[in-house]
Amino acid sequence: MKQTMLVQLYDFNLFSNFIFNFMSLYRVINSQMQRYLILLQLLLTSKYEIQKQILQIINICQLDMFFPFGMSNFKEQAEKLKKAMKGLGTDEEAIIAISSAHTAEERQQISDAFLGLYGDSLEKIMKKELTGKLEQLLVPLFKGRFTMWAQYINEALKGAGTDEDLLFEMIFLLNDQDQQRVETEYKKLYGKELKKAIENDISGGKWAKLIRAWLNAKNDSNTSPEFIADSLWNAAKGAGTDEQVFMQILANCKPEVYHQACEIFQNKHKKDVGSIIKREFSGKSEDAFMAAHYSLLNQRIAIARQIKLAYKGAGTDEDQLIRATVLFSDRVRGNELKEAYKQFGDVLKDTKRDLTGKFEKAVVSLWQM
Repeated sequence: MKQTMLVQLYDFNLFSNFIFNFMSLYRVINSQMQRYLILLQLLLTSKYEIQKQILQIINICQLDMFFPFGMSNFKEQAEKLKKAMKGLGTDEEAIIAISSAHTAEERQQISDAFLGLYGDSLEKIMKKELTGKLEQLLVPLFKGRFTMWAQYINEALKGAGTDEDLLFEMIFLLNDQDQQRVETEYKKLYGKELKKAIENDISGGKWAKLIRAWLNAKNDSNTSPEFIADSLWNAAKGAGTDEQVFMQILANCKPEVYHQACEIFQNKHKKDVGSIIKREFSGKSEDAFMAAHYSLLNQRIAIARQIKLAYKGAGTDEDQLIRATVLFSDRVRGNELKEAYKQFGDVLKDTKRDLTGKFEKAVVSLWQM
């Protein structure tokens, strides 16, 4: 049965030598990890229709042993999602529960398993079954963190003008490892280099210079925390601000060194660096430099701040809250989130005050508030 199936696919135009090579490698390689990496590489370099067929082959041929990381569990979760969306009504709470119980990487595996089991895109089915803000929140969770990160950046760049706030939100929470992944995904999705796309879209203002410096930084400075603290103080002292000093420190300082420098600054001058940035910068430049400051100072607090910014003001920015939840809710959750949010208030209280219904339940569940 398996061989007949493969011969038929081999004859099919779409696959040609691909299937032959795939199965040849499967037979000769004993290491499960190597098998997994080969399949992953083939999937990442294939078009959607080929990906769909490959996953169907794995399901038909019962090649669960190909996956070393509990593929059977991902298939089980995919089956639960299918059941939740079957029939006249959608079990939204079941979808929320499955989404909340897994990381971004695991949700992507569940999406792949769903495609293999049913020959259909989980995204497409979820879009049919969900509506409104709940759809906008839950569907991207299964598309992959770095796919969504790249898409959000592209949203900031497309159209007549740059969405600076969205760009700050996306760029200044990139660490070195995330940036590499997002750059790869952006090139795959849009056929162009991320840095060039941003460079072509932004102006020459202070915030734009900071973004350029941030994206091209190596974060390998060996400058002492005390020297950095003194440099920041001197740059802000007097009638004018030496913006270049702030820019170079924020773009090139290692997070742990910057954290120490901020503590030294606070002890010496009884003021925190954030208050100095607010005093010395204004408008979009203040927003950009503050975002960079928080990201370097403490990534968890920077993420918590994104939630607070979504709740700030007369109305809730639900789109900003969705973006933060899609990208970071599996990285900072539960007590870690509550602790990080403390300087801004009570995260659960703010969430219950600003949100309602299933959307509120989903946000609370995903962040494990």
